[in-house]
Amino acid sequence: MGILRYIVQGFGWEIGSQAAREGINSLKEQRANDTPALSPREQRKLEKERAKVAARATRERNEAIARNEARIEEELRALKKKSER
Repeated sequence: MGILRYIVQGFGWEIGSQAAREGINSLKEQRANDTPALSPREQRKLEKERAKVAARATRERNEAIARNEARIEEELRALKKKSER
């Protein structure tokens, strides 16, 4: 009786997961079809905002790289100073 129970549970899990996948896929399709069309003005505004976000991310990344390089240089100076003693 134990093996039959596990087989039935396995089928139940598979059927449930397939139903869930179908539901998720249908919701994704609905959302893709429900997106409203943007006016040219809204599109420009959205593109401008995306450009600002990208520029900010690039600037922050470059600043982090510069900070990291400065920290490494400082550690190298400290090591050189320590090795000279």
